Amino acid sequence: MDSVTQIVLGAAIGEAFLGTKEGRKGAIWGAILGTIPDLDVAIGFFVDPVTQLAVHRSGSHSILIALLAAPLIGSLLKRVHPKSKTSKMDWIAMTFFVFFTHIGIDICTVYGTQVFWPLSDYPYSFDNIFIIDPFYTLPLAIGVTTALLVKRSSRWRFGANLAGLLISSFYLTWSASAKLIAQGSFRQGLASKGFQVEKVMSAPTPLNTFLWMGMGLHQDTIRVGLYSVLDKRPPTGFYSVPRNSYLLNGHQDDIAIRRLMWFSKGWYAVEEDSLGLVYSDYRFGRNDAWLSDAGKPVFNFRLIPDSAGAFVSFQQEMPSLGQPIETLKLVFERAKGN
Repeated sequence: MDSVTQIVLGAAIGEAFLGTKEGRKGAIWGAILGTIPDLDVAIGFFVDPVTQLAVHRSGSHSILIALLAAPLIGSLLKRVHPKSKTSKMDWIAMTFFVFFTHIGIDICTVYGTQVFWPLSDYPYSFDNIFIIDPFYTLPLAIGVTTALLVKRSSRWRFGANLAGLLISSFYLTWSASAKLIAQGSFRQGLASKGFQVEKVMSAPTPLNTFLWMGMGLHQDTIRVGLYSVLDKRPPTGFYSVPRNSYLLNGHQDDIAIRRLMWFSKGWYAVEEDSLGLVYSDYRFGRNDAWLSDAGKPVFNFRLIPDSAGAFVSFQQEMPSLGQPIETLKLVFERAKGN
């Protein structure tokens, strides 16, 4: 999720554990701790892009590492506040649950999170919430802000923050339910067109959980459709995106290709232009949310060969946002079932 959401979520968890004992200290430390796992992006300044892709959301987003780090950080926080009446175990518990919820909400996005690193580097993802979703973030922000404005001794303090956490959690439950509905509808729609797909995935379009993008892998083609939970029937119209995997023949064992295949989980397409090959990860959709015929994929990697022609690295190209305001208008209109 975006950094603002992680800060607000961390603050809400810190307030829930320590608000009535430590006042604003709980929310402040929760907000700080909520940003720590995402600091792994700084590693990108010291390593190559292939390694950076492997490292991001690995150790810093591992439940096993959180279990090891929480006692150390919690004990340190107790030392930072020697006059605190809060027990060391409470500081440790707060630290762990800030890390745990950070990891948990990131799993819900498309990017993928290596929750069992170093035992496994598989990037788990539930794909049930967009990377920025104000309907998730705002209840948290309102709840924790209200709590911080209320006296520590007030019974409304804990309740306001808890309400924000419960509403945001209910929203996540709703998004998971909507995904199951959308996933089933995509399978029905693909089957009605005679596409015998190898696998299916779905993910919400920007800033909502009503309109979903669905993809089915059919031979060497990705079939892409849209479905709103307000639609009366499964989708029947699908875009066809050739993966052009033949362009990678003889390069499947190249280090850059292996890393991109791992990252994209097979939802890729390759295009060739005058400069070489571009590898696009279609899990992140297009900049038109598939609501026009002129959209471009959001996540693109320019493949870089060595002198022998092997692809040893890549450069992620800056995504084109197209016309975001117009696209969002179309998204919300289509989300209504129109």
